[in-house]
Amino acid sequence: AALAQAADTADAELLPSRAQHNGAVRALQAEARSLWRAEAAKLRRRCRALCVHGANALAANKALLERLYAQLDARLGARVRAELEAVGALVQLMRAAVESEAQLSHALELADGAALVVDESLLLVPRRPAMPAPAPRQRLGQLRLSVAQLVGLSARFGSEATGSTLPLRTAIDVLLRAAAAGELPPLWRQFERTVLLQVCRLFPSAHAAQVSWHALVLALAQLPAPTSAQLAALAEACERNATPGEHGGLTRSSWDELELWFGPQPAREGEVAREFDVEAVRAASAPSPYPAHTRVHAHAEILRARRNNPLPSQALKAALFDALATRHANGASRLNQQRFVLYTCDSVPKAFAATAFADHGAVSAAELHALLHRDELPLPEHPPAELTPNPDPFSLAVVHRLFAELNCDAGKDRVPYLMVANNPLGARILSACELYRVNNVYAVLEAKLAAVGDLAIDM
Repeated sequence: AALAQAADTADAELLPSRAQHNGAVRALQAEARSLWRAEAAKLRRRCRALCVHGANALAANKALLERLYAQLDARLGARVRAELEAVGALVQLMRAAVESEAQLSHALELADGAALVVDESLLLVPRRPAMPAPAPRQRLGQLRLSVAQLVGLSARFGSEATGSTLPLRTAIDVLLRAAAAGELPPLWRQFERTVLLQVCRLFPSAHAAQVSWHALVLALAQLPAPTSAQLAALAEACERNATPGEHGGLTRSSWDELELWFGPQPAREGEVAREFDVEAVRAASAPSPYPAHTRVHAHAEILRARRNNPLPSQALKAALFDALATRHANGASRLNQQRFVLYTCDSVPKAFAATAFADHGAVSAAELHALLHRDELPLPEHPPAELTPNPDPFSLAVVHRLFAELNCDAGKDRVPYLMVANNPLGARILSACELYRVNNVYAVLEAKLAAVGDLAIDM
């Protein structure tokens, strides 16, 4: 009984403390619920503020976008209206020309598609000549330069140049000044700068905007094209007669002894040159009112006078030496034999044959490099480094890479033309080289004369 009473007393003491604990828990729960409600309300207010701010930003961007679209529509409309007005003006001009049966002789252009421009400085239709122009074949002799005119033009080029090339603008100015001074045939005065520009561009050099005036002079001389065998014989004779050294080459005396592929062939003892035989027979066979013995005596006098005077081919040969030779500081004139032989080549295979005449047309790396730089011969032994933004497409490094692709040693091996031409890199190199091709200057000038007649050529 005592133990039961003690247990009841202990339980009675515990009951108030448990009630207090439960009350404290309920109070904490109520406080937590109030805090959660406050934070939820605060979060809702923040979200509502963010939504309002975003809506205001979207409204502002919408206004900016509408203004941008309005400006774009205005500009596109103005552009379309300008284009339609320009096209309308062009149609109106063409309709007026059709109705009046008049030619539109000036260039018409829609500048930027929104303005019609009539370029009165550019004639599309040449003016109608007053009289018909004669056929080009009747005027061929009026275009060709004589030996004296060739010498004068070469002197003009030589006074403006320090080597074998000239700036494109300078070469055109020299031709214009020579024509204006009467040092060229009269028909040359009719050619404008654009025509002479087309002529000079037929003779490019390794440098940009440069003209090989040596090649231009040889083209104006209109020499017959030599064969590969003649070029090989000429190259061998030139090498045999040339003096070695830094300032070596052909002297005047060695040049005079050199037999070129044009001109009369040397006659045997007791005979006259072949071209005189042909001319004498032709003249003797022509009908004449004079007695036969008088004609024979006259022809003998003509042949005797021509023996004492230089032949036309000899005068041209002397003129070519004066034009192509380089005058050194000591006053001596030397003609670079390798450069002269390459000037006479009108194809790349002939250039190979002339360069390597002793090796059946198979060139070394150095000879191929020199062949591709004809106007710069003689080349320096140690070429400078390429620092220009446009590197040389025919540099020695490119040639060595070609030999490497051909499995050849650039120091001792030789390659023929077909071996280079059949290689992709070699074909690109040879096709890019414009030095060796047939450039008929007089054909270009005759075509211009045939197109526009006797009037000044206005491009």
